[in-house]
Amino acid sequence: PQPETFYSLSVISPGFEPITGQLTTPPIPNFDSIIQRGEVVDTIFVNEPFDIRWIPQQTGRGMVTGEVILGDWWNDTTSQDWCGGYFDPFIVDLYDNNQNPYSVYPWLCLEENDNIESKDYVLRLTAMDDNYFEYFITGEQGEYSNAFLNYPTTKGRSVGVEGGLGLFGSIASDWVLLKISP
Repeated sequence: PQPETFYSLSVISPGFEPITGQLTTPPIPNFDSIIQRGEVVDTIFVNEPFDIRWIPQQTGRGMVTGEVILGDWWNDTTSQDWCGGYFDPFIVDLYDNNQNPYSVYPWLCLEENDNIESKDYVLRLTAMDDNYFEYFITGEQGEYSNAFLNYPTTKGRSVGVEGGLGLFGSIASDWVLLKISP
């Protein structure tokens, strides 16, 4: 799909009511920079706030998430000692210059990390269309998580779809790989 483009959905099946839907895809978000201690950085310090900047859009909302990469798919990372870098995901208006930059205040780590090496750290900015936002962000908390946002969500609802259950929605993401250091 192309960014900022209108799409429609039509499903016709004998013996059932037709299903229709429509959406406009979000703009593709882009990080501009990550700033800590007043400088653009490629390494984040665990217990210190940092600012994220993105390239402003004409419309749209985005969810910002962060994740410390503790290992790879083949190794058990649950036993590794790591503390810090985590924060509650949050929503920004991609067009609101009053929110840009946005200050991130990570959860404080009170453990000693002196002998631990830096880790990879991924920050993700996920733009979403109105349907996706309504279904996954403003919808009721449900029993499963959205794999793209790592966020609890709704079930048994319909957004962007007439005549059936489900979601007709879209997202676009940008991410930046940094290091995070104790």
